[in-house]
Amino acid sequence: MESTKSLRVGLAGLGRFGNMHANIFHTLPNVELFAIAEPRAEQLAFIGTKYNVKRQYKSAEELINDNEIDAIAIVTPDDQHHQQCLAAVATGKPVFIEKPLAANFVEANELRQAAENSGSILQVGFILRYELNHRLIKQQINQKEFGELISIRTKRNLSSSWFAAIADRVHTIYESSIHDLDLLLWLTNSKPICVTAHERRLGDHLSPEACIALIKFENNCIGITETSWFVPKGAPTNVSTSSWNGCIDSELVIVGSNKSIQLRSLDSTLQVWSNEGINSPDGNLWPEIDEKIQGALREELIDFSNCASAKSKSKIANLDQAINGLQLADAIVESASKGTTILI
Repeated sequence: MESTKSLRVGLAGLGRFGNMHANIFHTLPNVELFAIAEPRAEQLAFIGTKYNVKRQYKSAEELINDNEIDAIAIVTPDDQHHQQCLAAVATGKPVFIEKPLAANFVEANELRQAAENSGSILQVGFILRYELNHRLIKQQINQKEFGELISIRTKRNLSSSWFAAIADRVHTIYESSIHDLDLLLWLTNSKPICVTAHERRLGDHLSPEACIALIKFENNCIGITETSWFVPKGAPTNVSTSSWNGCIDSELVIVGSNKSIQLRSLDSTLQVWSNEGINSPDGNLWPEIDEKIQGALREELIDFSNCASAKSKSKIANLDQAINGLQLADAIVESASKGTTILI
């Protein structure tokens, strides 16, 4: 049988998350990590050598202009997404971009239009859509097992030690809650009508240390989302990489007219006790086993690679909902700032 031609992927951004993308693209069948881009010369050379990457660039722009690349993955810092994604979709090639798609709803709409104009497939990285527990919940909602959706509550509280990295770079809604806003849109399959939000600030940073929002949807479901950066150092560790260790205290609670469900990230059945504390190793999102990144991140990039090869849109990732998530994020930030309900 004739072998399938490898999809030549160009990956821009080799930070903590970009490293994991590189690992996955390198180990996927029928995919070749063909080119990488990273301004840090030492990191570029390290990953290039580790995965025997043929082409290495100092900038995402150089990589995007490589005509021999079949598909482009952008895992660069958030503030670079808009311009790099505009250039990438202009090539007409399939493009995967990590969340957030852009800084706001207006920029996101511009990217959608650019992708439509060029025929590019644009897929946004919302990893929770590929995590097994969330997929099971979505399946039950689709099968009407919950009856009417009454409310969905999400929580994503993070280690206080991480706040400094985002405090003056991006609002916490775009950094952490954007995952939960996408979950709300995905699970309700409904558009938000209005939002009322409040924030807590203990300093004078760009981002508040905490933000809570109440959202009304067209199908009458009520969404509640909470995020903060106050998880103390002594909390159980459930995120552990070479450069990022700490706790994501996340929770999803769905109340339906027929049944309810609760999913908590700290309820892992795997716990490691040591003199350093309690560790609950991640087995769902991006665990590394035998030097290969597995879990939801792998499933997400398999989906993108398959869609890029077939030149078809993902049935799991939804560009319109990714853009609507930014519209909702904008409304939450405005509501918290003005102290009033915002109609969407």
